[in-house]
Amino acid sequence: MTFRTIVLSVACVVLFTFCGRQGKSSEKSAAPQSVTEPVRVIFDTDLGNDIDDVLALQMILNYHRRGEMNLLGISISKANPLAIEYIDGFCNFNSLPDINLGYVYNGATPEEGNYLRPTLDATYAGEKVLNPKRSLADSITVAFKMIRKILSEQPDSSVVLVVVGPETNICRLIESEADEYSMLSGIDLMKQKVKLVSVMGGNYGNEPFPEWNIITDLKSAQVMFSQCPVPVIASGFEIGIAVPYPNKSIEEDFPDKVKNPLCISYSKWGEMPYDRPTWDLTSVLIVAEPEKEYFRLSPKGKISIDEKGNSIFSPDEEGMHRFLILDDSNKEFITASLVKAVADR
Repeated sequence: MTFRTIVLSVACVVLFTFCGRQGKSSEKSAAPQSVTEPVRVIFDTDLGNDIDDVLALQMILNYHRRGEMNLLGISISKANPLAIEYIDGFCNFNSLPDINLGYVYNGATPEEGNYLRPTLDATYAGEKVLNPKRSLADSITVAFKMIRKILSEQPDSSVVLVVVGPETNICRLIESEADEYSMLSGIDLMKQKVKLVSVMGGNYGNEPFPEWNIITDLKSAQVMFSQCPVPVIASGFEIGIAVPYPNKSIEEDFPDKVKNPLCISYSKWGEMPYDRPTWDLTSVLIVAEPEKEYFRLSPKGKISIDEKGNSIFSPDEEGMHRFLILDDSNKEFITASLVKAVADR
């Protein structure tokens, strides 16, 4: 019996219990979703820094392949060109070539990190594990311009931005002006086309501190939270760290793991065995499966970012910001669901 089978069995028990707990006063999370078509998503990621971006990308590609999500494009917020090749190769590995890609030029974190090059160089039976067709030499579109183009082609209030790295690309989108794709400013284009931003960023626990995605590009985070014209749901540092992705799933749930880029990257990122917080995965989960009510939502309010990078939440009935709240009783259910979403190809 694989680990996924075990945790799914646990999930059924927890879900039964969870569904019987009605009447709580706290509001449940419900990212908007059409009942007639899969939610349209643009995924903004700094893949190449932490390993949770790879897990989150695998989740999104799985949802997309099953018709449960419409991945419109991937905007890269890590300023290392190997991230382009990795993501393109990873999509090809998942039989999803030609996903729209945009790249952050002059962005944060230009370092290679621990797993981009080793995974791109990895071979099995004499063949590369990843086979990218695109690189920086192919003049990859500027990320915020790609987002503008995609948004201009979508129905009004139809797109969710899932943002799991520094907010560089979203800041540039907000500050953008009319162009060949739309006569609208970035703010007006978002207001017309985007229905939600699901962001992994900040810390909303008892002890505030500068969370990494925020402090890495502080100015962009301040712009995003102060000027974003649509609702924002933030998954804070305290959420992902409370529901780590189990190493046992990496070891048991992936056939041919020796030639699976996710497993290779996981082994290169840190010393095995290790469990890794699911920070980025939680921002994907609430968009893909809002009906499951994995988390509660804070009251409406406003999130501001101070000069030290602290995320400060102020309740406000007119505010458009909320953050996720985790009940301890849901941890096993959430972990099981994340394992299924990542490993159940």
